[in-house]
Amino acid sequence: MDNNFRDFALNTIDELGLSDYEVAKLTGIKSSSVSRWRTGKTVPRKNSLRHLAQLAGRQIKFVKSESGVMVHWVDEDQDNLVPYVPLQNIRQTIKVYTWSQSGTPDFFRRNGSIGQKPVHALKGIPDVEDPLAYSLIIDEENNPLVDPYTRYGDVMIVSPAASVKNGDHVIARLSDGRIISRKIQFSDDNLFFTRHEGGAADFSVKSEAVSFYHKVVYIRKR
Repeated sequence: MDNNFRDFALNTIDELGLSDYEVAKLTGIKSSSVSRWRTGKTVPRKNSLRHLAQLAGRQIKFVKSESGVMVHWVDEDQDNLVPYVPLQNIRQTIKVYTWSQSGTPDFFRRNGSIGQKPVHALKGIPDVEDPLAYSLIIDEENNPLVDPYTRYGDVMIVSPAASVKNGDHVIARLSDGRIISRKIQFSDDNLFFTRHEGGAADFSVKSEAVSFYHKVVYIRKR
């Protein structure tokens, strides 16, 4: 079956203005894999395309047809790509917000960055090198959208730059504005969200129904 995965990946990398090394550093995709894409020896996998889309701060969708599978941007009207995260090792303070803040309509911008003032800040964490990392304090009890593993008073440290793979704990914003905290699973053009403790998926959505998802890299228990 035909697909446009190779052209889509290489065009995205080139438009972002990143080297193969920078792509590897920021996404976890091996630079040798990118080299093989360039020579035509291999074709990117769907998860690699998701990592590249996350780096660009955008969402993709996979469209099946009789001739094959094509990948497209969900927001087709956005022409120019800008690197979502600068390649630098920064030990900065991490801005802290509350879960109730995150649910307001103007909290997240379209690309997932935050447009509100934090309640306070944490010292930088050595293992978190993402300059856009932020934290959410769980300040709501018995909220069904919050992973039950996370309790009232816990602080979730979130990295927009971290690559997301099956089984990772994420903060995701749905197209209807809801913010959820769950484990994520990818299957073709579907995203499944499950409770941290395991079990069946709470629900599934098409990729275009998710504005963005950011990886929860650490949880500070109260």
